[in-house]
Amino acid sequence: MAIFDSPSSAVCCLPLGTPASATGNGGTKFQKVQKLHFHSLGGKPRFMIIKAITVFFALASLSWTSSSILYGAAPSRVFQIGILIPESAPGETQTVKGLRDGLREQGYIEGENLSVELRDAKGDRSALQPAAAELVNKKVNVIFTTGTRATEVAKAATKEIPIVFRHPADPVAVGLLKNMKRPEGNVTGVAAFSSDTGQKRLEVLKALVPKLRRLHIFYDANNKFSADNLAAIRKGAAKLQLEVVEHPVKTSDELQNSLDNLQARDGDAIFMIPDALIESNASIIFDGAKKLKLTTMCDQENWVAKGCLAAYGPNYAQMGRQAALLVDKLFKGAKPKDVPVQWAAKFDLVINLRTANIIGFSIAPETLAKADRVIR
Repeated sequence: MAIFDSPSSAVCCLPLGTPASATGNGGTKFQKVQKLHFHSLGGKPRFMIIKAITVFFALASLSWTSSSILYGAAPSRVFQIGILIPESAPGETQTVKGLRDGLREQGYIEGENLSVELRDAKGDRSALQPAAAELVNKKVNVIFTTGTRATEVAKAATKEIPIVFRHPADPVAVGLLKNMKRPEGNVTGVAAFSSDTGQKRLEVLKALVPKLRRLHIFYDANNKFSADNLAAIRKGAAKLQLEVVEHPVKTSDELQNSLDNLQARDGDAIFMIPDALIESNASIIFDGAKKLKLTTMCDQENWVAKGCLAAYGPNYAQMGRQAALLVDKLFKGAKPKDVPVQWAAKFDLVINLRTANIIGFSIAPETLAKADRVIR
């Protein structure tokens, strides 16, 4: 290496091109020897400067690549979310749209870094189990569910994949989990706690029907959760000096008979509480109410679209957006136990003027003005 340390010119012999055939004395013939001059620069040969410049540009290129990853380049990983819904009702449709919008706002783009597997049971409860099994077999990163039944089926299908639910009521009361601040197992989500909003719904109904005096409440006699909801509504009704008439039933036939035998009076209304049996036979309630000319108050917007007069309940699109924030945390490695259950952030009043016209009920303009949505 001493040859490169000298400030003077240096000479080196290099074989340029392909070696020729061996000579008679066994030596190798080389092409013309090239003289290389390394001119000094401040005591250092020029090739050292060139080497330094090469290293500089290599580091600059690495820095640019790192910056592109941090600031704008799409992540290479594709996240998978499985969506399990019992049916394509308005509540489910709005929730899923809100979820997708929320994930997009968090930077997840379908077809790029997000894959969505939607499974819709289309009202067939027996279809939920195989649908959940499909999602588990696809090894999705998170399963999103709506309602009690779909969440229960997903829980039974996997103990490993995180589950995020959207639920209209109290997830603890229905047995989905025990601790909302630190969920156990693999389940968390967004809940509306409808029993806690019962008092507000009573007040809204009272404003909607100024002459309201008596509430008819139908519920599953075998459902403890419904009994608890009923007790809460009784307390709220007493504050407003409203009478509560209970109609416990065990089957859809009993529900129909109970409605057929109901003796309606002025100031009566049907007040629906969360109940799987009643909700699965909601059309019986709404058809009966129209025949009896009774006003109806529900806890979910989708019931209004099916014939209920009014509903005060959670905004499902917003609940979907809230769920997207939880999914984002789980995608990034958080455990369900570290992702507390969230309360629904927005509630809406929805009124069905078509139903009002059918039963001959007039709604004050100031009340209509307060509605978030009016079906005309």
